[in-house]
Amino acid sequence: MSNPDPPVTRQRSRVRHDIQALRAIAVLLVVINHLWPERLPGGYVGVDVFFVISGFLITAHLLGEIRRSDRISLSQFYARRARRLLPAALLVGVVTLAATVIWLPAERWARIAREIFASAAYVENWILTASSVNYSDRGQAATPAQHYWSLSVEEQFYLLWPLTLLVLGWLLARGVSGRIASRNGALLGSIAVLAAASLLFSIWQTGANPAAAYFNTFGRVWEFMVGALLAVCAPAVAAWCARRPALALRGVAQLVGYGAILGAALWFTEATPFPGWWALLPTLGTALVIVAGPELPRWSPARLGSWLPVQYLGGISYSLYLWHWPLIVIAPFVLARDLGTADRVALLAISILLAALTKRFIEDPGRTKLFAGARPRRTLLATLASVAVVGLLAGGTVWAAGAAEARDQARLDAAQGSGCFGAEALDPERDCADPFGPAMFPAGGESEAPWSAVAPECALQPDERQIFAEGKPSYVECDFGAGAGGVGGAGGDASVPATSDPYRVWLVGDSHAEHWKAAVNEIGRANEWRVAYTMQGGCPSVATPLVRAFGGETDQAKRDSCASWITEVSERIVADAPDLVLVSNFASAEEIDDGSGRPQPEQLAAAMGETLVAWADAGAQVVVIRDVPTAGTALGPDCVSQRGTQQGVQRGAASGACVAPEAEVLPPDPQIAAIELLGDPRITSVDLSERFCRDGLCSGVIGTLPVFYDTDHVSASYARSLAPALSRELGAALDRELHAPAAR
Repeated sequence: MSNPDPPVTRQRSRVRHDIQALRAIAVLLVVINHLWPERLPGGYVGVDVFFVISGFLITAHLLGEIRRSDRISLSQFYARRARRLLPAALLVGVVTLAATVIWLPAERWARIAREIFASAAYVENWILTASSVNYSDRGQAATPAQHYWSLSVEEQFYLLWPLTLLVLGWLLARGVSGRIASRNGALLGSIAVLAAASLLFSIWQTGANPAAAYFNTFGRVWEFMVGALLAVCAPAVAAWCARRPALALRGVAQLVGYGAILGAALWFTEATPFPGWWALLPTLGTALVIVAGPELPRWSPARLGSWLPVQYLGGISYSLYLWHWPLIVIAPFVLARDLGTADRVALLAISILLAALTKRFIEDPGRTKLFAGARPRRTLLATLASVAVVGLLAGGTVWAAGAAEARDQARLDAAQGSGCFGAEALDPERDCADPFGPAMFPAGGESEAPWSAVAPECALQPDERQIFAEGKPSYVECDFGAGAGGVGGAGGDASVPATSDPYRVWLVGDSHAEHWKAAVNEIGRANEWRVAYTMQGGCPSVATPLVRAFGGETDQAKRDSCASWITEVSERIVADAPDLVLVSNFASAEEIDDGSGRPQPEQLAAAMGETLVAWADAGAQVVVIRDVPTAGTALGPDCVSQRGTQQGVQRGAASGACVAPEAEVLPPDPQIAAIELLGDPRITSVDLSERFCRDGLCSGVIGTLPVFYDTDHVSASYARSLAPALSRELGAALDRELHAPAAR
């Protein structure tokens, strides 16, 4: 986090020891939370401490300038901010980009490069807000630039707050008398209104979309405003604190404030709805420490904050915040293994060393010597030029990532059709020596996303035929029949007539239905099917309310959205009367509640009786695809990229390193138990677990292909390789012969 320059005071030192101690505590909370999240689960509240400090110091500085000159020099203010913050931020960003290219797989480069540019432009929080709203990005691995979100929020505050103060000052000068007390009171009221509006927005959005609320600037403004309120009240508070009897009370206030901050860090977890109401605890705790001031009674333990090591840590807190997260993300790729305790201690020490060097040679010279005496315009132009250079470097990295991905695709195409490639490596009839051997390329490339498996025969349908998921079109039709882009269609022989009565298939479910698209496309093309797709992330294929998903409670808006979507889907399926409906859901991570209190399989069986049975009554054969293993960290892209590729094995990682016991990663699928309870022969299931696991072990690499795109979705290439096995299983379930897709 940034260290705004403290306001000029009449004290011999411009640095308040209590605020410097707050900085030290805040950065330690964040760093320890990132290194040992299980030890300090709520350490993320350190960011909130920084926000209050920034609001206080920046507002005090601006108000002081207004009192002295009755104006704010915006150009001078922005130039100072740029000299203070940008050199260290750009240095860490460029070094992180270079380390990414050296040590991280090319599949990660494009996303990281875009985020580093967003960080340099101070819009990273909005990138993460958009990603958090997009369900498809839920399982994505963290990037080494992700921590810049809070710096982006601060910079947006620095950009807008001086303008806001000028506007408020202009309005207040015309709306109240010229007396200072009246102006201060009106300013306090205006800031309080801004704080209240932002807090209410934060509370609302934390309930509606907590992931997006965490990064949203508008939901964080109130924390800066708490600091701003303190700055407006500072003269009156200082006069009151000058009285000796208040010293003991100030000591108590500071201890209570520190207690609130540390209590939040210890008690809060990832499951705490945050920021919302809960952010009041660390925020008001910080306000108490600042209000108490630096002078404390001798008995107060808070005096330990004036110790030299604490003050020094507060001084390097900005650079320490910048360096620690890229080191944590990149180190496992350098070491080709997960981080141990010794590794984490070493990273903490390296982070502090790099922060000290950056403070000495980059931060301080940047603030005092860079463009010394130059006009603000020159500083601001240099700032824009620096951001442009980072943009060029990021753009070059994105281009290099595309070239690397094209090379991987060429290797993938060359390997197609070999007997031990992909899922076929676990075919019981084949004798593949090392089916869990290293991958030919790392996991996580954008082309491997399940939602990237787009076939030329598929098209999003016009609105009049559309099904909507959360207000967005979600109905796709694919015509793989002759004359319609499939066999004999686009890319084939246009003279071949279209199939008179095509076999019609629907694929329905949440995102775990979407990762079967690549396989269904292959089967559909081989059999000249007409396929319809509609999915909604995090929504099971039943109308019963979804109350929990992925470990957290769902809000009413999500429940209503899921119910509306599946109702519309069900009505369309009944009306279309397809031949086959394929259903897949992440049911082990989703919980419905019909109010009966029965076990989930029984509730699902009853709910399916209202949906799947209705489809069967319309003439469809319904097949539920048993869910796949959950990759997590044991089988997911991080493990494969670090230890499961051919390059990882060359660095010393053992072949077959990304494996896990089947009992740990393949939970029972409640849907399968539910359809067994239904006992309807028209509703059956297929199980491809043997193409993910063998002899009690599941792997993140099979037949040289990464199995997973992220923590729980199958990669597009591996899903495509599952097509022959899925075709055979569907043929058996339907008691009819299907054409097996040709290897591609």
